[in-house]
Amino acid sequence: MDMKKALAAIKGEMQPSMGCTEPVAIGLAVSRTCELLKEPATHLDMVISSNIFKNAYSVQIPNAGTNGIELSCVLGCLLSKKGNTMEIFADIQPEHVTAGEKMVEEGFVTVKVLKSSQFYIECIATNETERAHTITEDAHDNLVFAEINGTVVVDKRVKEENKADVADTADAFDITQYTFADFLEAAETVDVAELDFIREGIQMNLEIANVGLQKKYAIGIGPCMQKLVNEGKLSNDMVTDVKLVTAAACDFRMSGGNGSVMTYLGSGNQGIETMLPAAVAAKHLGVSEEKLLRAELLGMLIIMYMKRHVGRLSPICGATLAGSGSAAAITYMMGGNLEQICGAVQNMMGGVAGIFCDGAKGGCALKLSICAGEAVYAAMYAMDNSIIQATDGIISASVEETTKNLMKLSHEGLSEVDMKVIEIMQTKK
Repeated sequence: MDMKKALAAIKGEMQPSMGCTEPVAIGLAVSRTCELLKEPATHLDMVISSNIFKNAYSVQIPNAGTNGIELSCVLGCLLSKKGNTMEIFADIQPEHVTAGEKMVEEGFVTVKVLKSSQFYIECIATNETERAHTITEDAHDNLVFAEINGTVVVDKRVKEENKADVADTADAFDITQYTFADFLEAAETVDVAELDFIREGIQMNLEIANVGLQKKYAIGIGPCMQKLVNEGKLSNDMVTDVKLVTAAACDFRMSGGNGSVMTYLGSGNQGIETMLPAAVAAKHLGVSEEKLLRAELLGMLIIMYMKRHVGRLSPICGATLAGSGSAAAITYMMGGNLEQICGAVQNMMGGVAGIFCDGAKGGCALKLSICAGEAVYAAMYAMDNSIIQATDGIISASVEETTKNLMKLSHEGLSEVDMKVIEIMQTKK
C-alpha cells in the first residue's frame, strides 16, 4: 500500500464541521451559488437527493435554535461570502434567523427531492437580471459545476462511462483494491509521526463530548448515562464509558451546539463513532498513545473500505460501519491478530448491520451509543475467539466478502427505504 496516498486520502476525508453536515452542505452550496451574483438573490430553486433531505429535515441548525431545509438554504444565502467552509453556520446571528424564517414564509425557496441515494445538491439562484447555477455532488463541499448567466465557470463533472478511468489514474487511491491484511500491515509499519492529524481529530471530538456531558443537549443520552453511573444503576466500566462519551458528543452536535467536530467521510457522527470509542477504550486498556494512533489508522482504513462499497450516504446507518472500524481498532489495542480483528468486524456485521438510517436528529445518539458499546463487545468476543460463522445470514467466510454482501443489500435490497422514510417524515402529525 502506498502510505503517502493512503494518508492523503484519509486526511482528505477529515475536516471540521459545525452542525450536521447535510444542512451545512446545503447552506454552503447556496452560499457558493449566491457568491456568483452581483446583486442579492430573490429566489432559490433547489434539487437535493433523498439522503440529503432525510438528514437535513429534522436536525437542529447550529446557532439557529430550530431546524428546516428551506431555512438552511436561506441562511446560506444570507451568509454568502467568499471563503465559506463547512463551518459556515458559525456566523449565524439571531437577526439572520428572524430574516430567514420570514423569507421562507414568503416562498423565497423551493425544494425538489430526487429519488436517489447519491450525494447531490443543485442550486439555482436568481434575481431580476442574473441566474447562477451550481451542482455539488459525491461529497459535501465538492462543487463540480457552476455557471452565471449561461457562462460556465466550473465544470468538473465526470461522465458515468469515464468514472472507472478516473479511479484508475495515478493519483487516485482505490482502497477497494486492498484487504484487511493490508490495512493491518499499514497500521503496524506506518511512521507514527505521520499520524498527528488523527490525534488532533480525537482531541476535537473529545472536547465536544466533554461539553455534551455538562448538561442535556438534544435528548441527553450521555448525561443520562453518567447520572445512572453516579446512582449505581449502571456499571462504571469500559463499555459504559465508551457509550456515554460517544453519545454525549452526538447529543451536543445534533442539538445544533456552537462547536465543531472532526468529520470523517463526510459525516460528523461518523467522525465521532470512528475516533471516540477507541480513544476511550485506550484509557481503560492502558495502552500507549502510539498504539492508539495505529489502532485508529487501522479503523479508519477499514471504515473507508466499507463505506466505499456501501456508499457515502445509504439506507444503512453509518454508525454501524464506523463502529465496525472501532471494533477492529479496539481488538488491535487488546493485542488481537488479523483473524481476531476481522472477526470483530464480522461480529459487528452479524449484530448491528440491520440498523437503517432514518435521518439526522437528536435520536442519533441512541444509535451511536449502541454501536459504540457493541464495538467493545465485538472486540472482546473476538479476543475469546467467539466469532460469528459464515453459515449465518449475510456473513461470508471473509470480511471483505461480507462487506460486498452488505453493499448488495444497501444498493438493491434497501433501495426503497429512503423514500419511505421521507414519506413518513412528511406525513407525521
